[in-house]
Amino acid sequence: MYLVNQRMKMNYSQRKVARIAGISYQHYSKIENGERGRNVSLMVVGRIAQALEIPLEEFYFFEQIYQEEREFNNEL
Repeated sequence: MYLVNQRMKMNYSQRKVARIAGISYQHYSKIENGERGRNVSLMVVGRIAQALEIPLEEFYFFEQIYQEEREFNNEL
C-alpha cells in the first residue's frame, strides 16, 4: 500500500513509475500489488525508490511491515 500511496501523492501512474525506474509496467504492477513478493533485485528497488523519491531506509521499513501483515493474514 505504501507504494500506491506515494505514487498517488505524486500523481503518477504505474506506467510512469515503471518508465522512470526503467522497468516494464507489468513488472512494476506486480511489485506494487505484492505478486513479486521478496523476489525483487536491490537494483530495481533502488530505481523505484528513486522514482518515487523514497529514501531506501523508509522503503525497506514499510516493505517489512507489509510482508509481516501479509504473513499474518495468510495465517488466518
